[in-house]
Amino acid sequence: MALAVEATKKFLSKNPDATPAAISDKVANEQMASGLKSQDRIHIFVRAAFTTDFFKTKQVAKNAPSISKITQGKTVMERHLISACECLCADEPKKFAVLLKQLYDEDILEEDTIMEWAGEGRTDYTLDSVDEEQRSAMRAEADPVVTWLQEDSSDEESDSD
Repeated sequence: MALAVEATKKFLSKNPDATPAAISDKVANEQMASGLKSQDRIHIFVRAAFTTDFFKTKQVAKNAPSISKITQGKTVMERHLISACECLCADEPKKFAVLLKQLYDEDILEEDTIMEWAGEGRTDYTLDSVDEEQRSAMRAEADPVVTWLQEDSSDEESDSD
């Protein structure tokens, strides 16, 4: 994984105007060259393109088209995206909720995927590098986002009645 991440970082720095398709192709090539699973593509990209200062440099908005190209709106890939975000924010759980909300606002994460994640504990999606204390802390920090989504969803349901 580390080699794929480094090669992707190098590509991104040398090609700041690369299209989402070109970035997705690079990530896929690195994933295959490293013998990794297809869901590892989103982990490679997040590790290569994001820092914990993502909110200061608008990394979510900048990378949204590439993330969408990699996840292709598939729930499984969105769950792996959340897992990659957990890994990124494991030592700074307060930032996790911000990242989750920004990904939702950019239409990268679906409400259903976030709610599914929120309703479960540790799953096969959770990386071994994220311990239970860190995961629980991030889930707790994300609670306002989850509550907001639940309220927003129930408001829409009552509006349609």
